[in-house]
Amino acid sequence: MLLLPPGDLELLTLVGSGGFGNVYRGWSKALNMEVALKVIQGVNSSNLKRVMKNLNKERDVMQKASNPHVLRLLGVYEKVEDKLVEHGLVMEYMPNGSLRSLFDDILDVPWALRFQILHQIVLGMNYLHSLDPPIIHRDLKPCNVLLNKYLDVQITDFGLSKIVGATTSAVPSFAGTLSYMAPEALNDINYQPTKAYDVYSFGILVWTVFSGEEPYPGTPAAVIQRYVPEGQRPKETVLDQYSDVRMVSEAKELMIRCWDHNADNRPSFHGAIDKLLPIMKESGDYKKIVKNLNNEGLITEEDQEKLNSSQNLKDFGNAAQKVFLKKLINNPSQIVPTFKSIFKS
Repeated sequence: MLLLPPGDLELLTLVGSGGFGNVYRGWSKALNMEVALKVIQGVNSSNLKRVMKNLNKERDVMQKASNPHVLRLLGVYEKVEDKLVEHGLVMEYMPNGSLRSLFDDILDVPWALRFQILHQIVLGMNYLHSLDPPIIHRDLKPCNVLLNKYLDVQITDFGLSKIVGATTSAVPSFAGTLSYMAPEALNDINYQPTKAYDVYSFGILVWTVFSGEEPYPGTPAAVIQRYVPEGQRPKETVLDQYSDVRMVSEAKELMIRCWDHNADNRPSFHGAIDKLLPIMKESGDYKKIVKNLNNEGLITEEDQEKLNSSQNLKDFGNAAQKVFLKKLINNPSQIVPTFKSIFKS
């Protein structure tokens, strides 16, 4: 594991905070690339041991996980100043932000991209669960699903992860995000994580990807904690407006199976791959167009035809143009005239 020397990171800009500290965007001279730095904050003599234990656990989990859809750990960071020691993890920087920011930025995310994202989340989670011992994420939610320059998924934030069978004590039952927590974790203070916990979180995540909203908006935590174990879930009627979108009904069936109250009835992520493959085939090859745009810096006539004439996806063309052009092309002057108009607003 690469230990980055003092002064290696420069041009650091705060881009977010959460978990144990802040996340910065910067440039690593040693790696010669743009990186994200997760710095552990609030370390003092009373909590140093606990914080370092959590940091080392996250580092170990990320080192063990090597998959195209799991965020890669590049190195560790340490800075000593005035007897204060600052620790952090250096990871790849994801220029397209998180799944949450995608839905915040784009009003109507193309359905081909939504299905691609769900498929890649399942691939990444299946990999984590297939390790020996398996890795349980425990906090699968939109802001922990990052998107690279091709809008490919990178699962992140293993701060709450537990390697099943490890000798370290489990993190508290309520360490995850309440809206995505399985009912068995909400009503059992001694609950131990299982693979089915992550599958439940994915079921809620499917609802979020379809609706573009967070589950249970404005609902007090105590209400969620009480009624989810009684069988209540996000409103399925919210998705009725998408009933004419091809393959949504099939994906909705998978969603309902994933958030089943009985953990034994939920599918594995391996089983979910089999369910999502035909959905992916029907929804179109979004990734190919993205790569063409990123490599060429413009939209070809073939891509334009695909964007505007897709019969499989509701309102695919307009929304896809916005995603491609606003998030992937850095130089508007190179864009063909047909599409320049959306930059005027």
